[in-house]
Amino acid sequence: MLKKIIAACLLAASCSFLSSAYAQVNVDTINLHWPAYISLKDYLVPFMKADTIVHELILPISKSEKGAIGHLLFPAKKVLKIQDVYLEKEYREGKDWVVNGREIVLTDNSPIPFLRDDELLFKEDKKKEGYYQLAKDSGYFVLYDEHKLFPSYQLAVTYVPERKGAFSPQPPKLYDQKIHGKLKRTSQKLKRGEPLKIVFYGNSIEVGGNTSGYLGVKPFMPNWTQLVVHNLRSTYSSEITYVNNAKGGMVAQWGVENVEERVANEKPDLVVIAFGMNDGTFGVPETEFIAQLQKIMDITSQKNPNCEFIIVTPMLANPLAIHSKSQESYRIPVLNLVKPGTAVADVTAWHKWLLDYKSYQDMIANNINHPNDYLARWYAHVVSAILVPEKK
Repeated sequence: MLKKIIAACLLAASCSFLSSAYAQVNVDTINLHWPAYISLKDYLVPFMKADTIVHELILPISKSEKGAIGHLLFPAKKVLKIQDVYLEKEYREGKDWVVNGREIVLTDNSPIPFLRDDELLFKEDKKKEGYYQLAKDSGYFVLYDEHKLFPSYQLAVTYVPERKGAFSPQPPKLYDQKIHGKLKRTSQKLKRGEPLKIVFYGNSIEVGGNTSGYLGVKPFMPNWTQLVVHNLRSTYSSEITYVNNAKGGMVAQWGVENVEERVANEKPDLVVIAFGMNDGTFGVPETEFIAQLQKIMDITSQKNPNCEFIIVTPMLANPLAIHSKSQESYRIPVLNLVKPGTAVADVTAWHKWLLDYKSYQDMIANNINHPNDYLARWYAHVVSAILVPEKK
């Protein structure tokens, strides 16, 4: 099965990024394609609040000759639908899968594709050109792909969650006044219906890698920055404009070097800064990283003294890959930057907590450091919690 899917991915590689071109250009594409397939109203209800979880993604994995299992965040009261990630096929309960609490278990004759754990981490003899990255353990490699390989194994599950007694440890707070309630000017603008301009600044995760809209495949979900903008436009009467000046592969030092052109000159009211993934991989020391974030804010504020900031802590890299280094260590120093005018969206804490209940592959698009649609929605939920009041 894996060989067939890899072959299909190679054929599709040349066209997988058709929509990524517009991700690099500041054209408002929020309403492009997706309305035929999904409801962003459903997608922007926080998972922790939703009565029905819509399209939670899982990737069934078989370990040590056992059956393949995918993990839901919540135990399921009732599973309403399981589809492929492109929302083209629907699989049948009892025939293709059964539910056991928060586990989706594939039946013996299920047509649903799955991965074995020895396909995710393997030695030299199992390498396939273009489909691996170095693992932390010497002589091992992790499965990797930037195109359609991992989405082709993922399932979209819609279900009614059982919330009572669902979690131990308990989740972080979706809204925490101590780190979120710092954007007085932004909040006032939104409440008064005044125009608000946002600049997003970061790396490939902010560009959109590797959400379905970025890959140019169904259901064409916008990237997380666009989800935030859509949420604001749906909530407030303000004219919300935005510029996404993130660039793939970059670190905060690049952010400092380009901040005047890409941020300060845009005259923003709010800047959302989201570096850290690549900085962690390259081993940038915490003190340097924090100083670079502060420099980005200082240079921006010199030209825009009323500008406010949200700093987003990064998701975690695959713990088996060499890319996983100091990303988590940035979290506490970043939280220490909180002050009036500067809030923090703590994605790191949420992703770490999610990994207590779901596999890394449930939430990833390249198996290294790019979120799939599910984890990108978490980015949008965590950032939106700062800007959009909870509906009672």
